[in-house]
Formats: sequence, structure tokens, C-alpha cells
Amino acid sequence: MLTRVFSLLLLLASHAHAASPGGSLSLSDALALSLRQNPELKSYDWDIRAAEARTLQAGLKPNPVINYSAQNLPGSGPYRGGDIMENTLELGQLVELGGKRQARVNEAAAGRSVAEWAYQVRRVEVLKNTTQAFVAVLAAQRQVQLAEETATLAEKVTPMTQKRVEAGKANAVEVMRSKVAVASAKIELEQAKRTLATARINLAVQWGAQTADFDSVKGDLEGIKAVPKFSALVQRIQSNPEIARWSAERDRRYAALAKQRSLAKPDITVSAGPRVLGKGDDISFVVGFSIPLPFKNKNQGGIAEAEAEIAKTDSERKTSEMNVYAQLSAAYQVLLRATTEVELLNKDVLPGAKEAEEAVMQGYEAGRFTQLEILDARRTLIQARNQHLRALTDYHQAQAEIAALTAAPISLQRSDAAK
Repeated sequence: MLTRVFSLLLLLASHAHAASPGGSLSLSDALALSLRQNPELKSYDWDIRAAEARTLQAGLKPNPVINYSAQNLPGSGPYRGGDIMENTLELGQLVELGGKRQARVNEAAAGRSVAEWAYQVRRVEVLKNTTQAFVAVLAAQRQVQLAEETATLAEKVTPMTQKRVEAGKANAVEVMRSKVAVASAKIELEQAKRTLATARINLAVQWGAQTADFDSVKGDLEGIKAVPKFSALVQRIQSNPEIARWSAERDRRYAALAKQRSLAKPDITVSAGPRVLGKGDDISFVVGFSIPLPFKNKNQGGIAEAEAEIAKTDSERKTSEMNVYAQLSAAYQVLLRATTEVELLNKDVLPGAKEAEEAVMQGYEAGRFTQLEILDARRTLIQARNQHLRALTDYHQAQAEIAALTAAPISLQRSDAAK
């Protein structure tokens, strides 16, 4: 289950219903909860809404302007009676030239696409983090089981040692040593329980919870599949949202350049209105226009800045590709190492350690082995089991990392909070 293709996990999580509190939690349940309730994903969803609002605002035309002016107000001399006073009321309208409004709309629309890609990038990251947190809980549960088994085995030795001491076949120090081994096993068990509690909280945090309201997680750590070829994985990283988003970013920067170039063309403001002469007996009409003269400011700086932003796009995309490649290479090496380690442990180490421990225990009862040999055999078995668990955990963590790095984008599903 943990090794399925990540895109299928994305699709499954998109349509799955969040699990009810309590009970056993599956990976698909955890992914669905994260998609629905992760606080950061919700904020990205609102970023898309904000980008849509910017597109709407960019398409609006400038408001008309009303201008009132009064001249030759009553004063002294010939102005005393107000007969030559002039009152003018004009309605003005800015007429945008050079395609400015459409350029703004294009840039805002491209910005919305960039916001969607940012959502995609974070969405894959959240799903990867949730998967890895789920694996950590699954591994911690197994660690608790192993620690309980170890404590049980340690407790079995004490009565056997006591009988040997009473029979005069062993030293009383062996009883003390046996009790120390039991205490150490209980300490390891307590540490495993605390690690599990921490892992449970880390998983619940992925969907914004402060407590783990599930009893356990269910999954198969033992599922190991053949490692794919590295070249095949490399070919798939181009679909990674972290890389694919640069096409949308390039479009946005070209749209920004088009807007800056449109700003170099001056706009014209036209106005018209009535003019009242004297005390209102005579009325005339005035019309006019104004246009800035672009002698010095032709928005050269804005255009140059936009061109520079476009010029660096290829370098930034290449940097993203190299970062993803480096992460993929590192995860792939972990996958190879863990796969080999699990195979060797399953084939030789674990069976041998288990057989040796059982043989020493039987021999101890028959008086052929010492307590130190029991402790040594058991220590070897515990180390092999822990190594096996670490290798399985590393395998599935690396699988989640690789799956995220090679994941293709999927259709957006908005959270309920943003609807």
C-alpha cells in the first residue's frame, strides 16, 4: 500500500472522505484529512481567490471625474456685482491608450495561473509530509511491539535464573543482572511509547489537529517492490509542479513586460461641460483634453526591469531542476540501500539471530550456556529487529520522497472553508 504510485494517492485522497475520529486510520484517510483541513493549503486556496479578484479589478475602466471651477468671483471694481463671474462644470474621462487595460488583465490572469501552481507545489509537499508522518507512526507502533516482546523475553529469564541460583548452578549476581536487563527493557518500552505519542501528534498536525483523535494507523511496512530504473524517474521530474510551474511564471513575466510597454504610451483625458456666465443669464459649453508629453519618462526603467525578470527565468528553472534532481538522487540512494538491507536481513540476519537466541535459551535451561551468552544472543536479535525496522522505514520514507518528486499535477479541489 505504501509503495503505490504517488499520483494514485493524490487521486484517491482527492475523492476520499475524511475518517471519523477514533478507530484505525488508513493512509488514504490521512491524506484526505490533510487535503481538506491543512491550514496552509487553505491559505493557498484564498491566494487563488485573491488572484481572481485582481483579474476582475484589472479589467475595470477608470472612473469619470467631475471638475468644478469658478472664476471672476465678486470682489471690487468691475467684479463687484458678479456680472462677469464664470462657473464651469466639466465631466472628464481618462481614455487609456496602448492596450493598457488588456495588458493588466493578461498579467492578472497569468498571476492567477502562477498562484494555482504554487498551490500545486504545496499540495504535493503536504501529501508527502503526511505520508512520511504516517510511515513514522506505523514504524513507531511496530517499535512498541518489538519493545514489548523484548520486555517479555527479559522477564522470562529471571525465574529461570532464580531456579539455577537456588540449585547452586548459578551465582546470585546473575539474578541481579537479569533484573537489570528487565529494567532496561522497560525503559526501552517507555521510550518507544513516547516516540509513538510524538509521531501521532506529528501526523495529526498535518491536518491542523492538536491531538491525535485516532487509536492507531493501519498499513503494511513489509511491502517491498523492485526498485525502478533511475533514468525512468529522471524523465518524470519534468512533470513535478516545482519545475512545471516555471512555464506559467514565464507567461506572467511576459505579460508584465507587455504591461510595462503599454505604460510607455501616454493616455488622454477628455472633458466637456457647461459654463455659466454672470448671474446665470448666459450659458456656453467648453470642451478640452490633456495628454502628457513623454519627453523624458518613457517608462524605460519599468521595461528594463521586466526584461531582466524574463532573462533570468531559464536560470531559475534550471536551478529548480537541479535541486529536484539532487533530491531525487539522494532519495534513490536511500531506496537502494534500504531495499538491499531489508533483503539481507530477511534472508540471513533475522532468521539466524532468532535461531541463535532460541538455541541459547534452550541451552541455558539445560545448563550449557551462561547468562551472558543469553544476553549477548538477545542483544544481537534486538539489534537485527531494530535494523530491519529502520530499513523498512527508510524504504517507505524514500518512496514517499521519490513519489512526490515525480508527481504530476492534478486538478485542483478547493477546501470547504474557501467555498
